[in-house]
Amino acid sequence: MRVVFFVFFLSLCFSLGADTLSKETVKIEIGGHIYTFEVADSREERLKGLMFRKELAGTSGMLFVFEKADYLKFCMDNTFIPLDIAFLSPYLEILEIQTMEPMSNKVTISSVKALYALEVKQGFFKETGLDIGDTVKIVGEKN
Repeated sequence: MRVVFFVFFLSLCFSLGADTLSKETVKIEIGGHIYTFEVADSREERLKGLMFRKELAGTSGMLFVFEKADYLKFCMDNTFIPLDIAFLSPYLEILEIQTMEPMSNKVTISSVKALYALEVKQGFFKETGLDIGDTVKIVGEKN
């Protein structure tokens, strides 16, 4: 029985490592450029986030969508890529930006209530000139 459970547990771990949860994408306009972001709008997708990824294109990331504005919590367990995170208002205004280090157990908590979070490769916000108070724009529908 223990062997069966262990095999099941291992297969579950490997399946979570595969990019099977978040397949929907959305285009977001930032500074006149269009970027593609994966959408994490279910509890399972938000929990997995960008875990187990070995790389992330500099022009992509993940948009986390929550049911209501709240103090959002993120952890970098099993996340190999250094990330920046922006916490966004219901109107997609950037309320706060934080840097998160890979494979860290530290919990990153927004200091303000936010409805969305945008995770990108570390340095993306500096490169694009995006800062607190700026607004991003969703272009089109989810794919």
